[in-house]
Amino acid sequence: MEETKIEISPALRAAGALSECLVSLTSAVSKLSEKRATLEEKMIKRYFHQLACEISDASSVIHQILSEEKASWTSEKHDAATQLTTDILSRLQEFHKAIDYDWNYLEQYFEHGFYLELTENSHLLEKMREFTGKLKS
Repeated sequence: MEETKIEISPALRAAGALSECLVSLTSAVSKLSEKRATLEEKMIKRYFHQLACEISDASSVIHQILSEEKASWTSEKHDAATQLTTDILSRLQEFHKAIDYDWNYLEQYFEHGFYLELTENSHLLEKMREFTGKLKS
């Protein structure tokens, strides 16, 4: 029996990667809700929720593009989506590793620097907003 290969469009691949980010964000927020929250954890949770909103918006736009069969998906958009989802998943992997290791470690050594990384260095939320804006135009 011959195997059928299905070609997944770059836009659909990007939507899938965004969905993976949402799953990881949801899991991270869920883990935070299991413990007493410090101020930094509250700020991280708020940041994660805002990022999830932007990711959902971008995913919605991509699915709208696909449903209308528009030819507006470019390699530039694909490259931007790939880089952005890779960056988000990388940061989330760090977070999951820290919270799964030990809550005390998270509170005492990790969360302050992690929040600064999100807001001062990686700017994931701003980049996601910019990407979503480009998708809508």
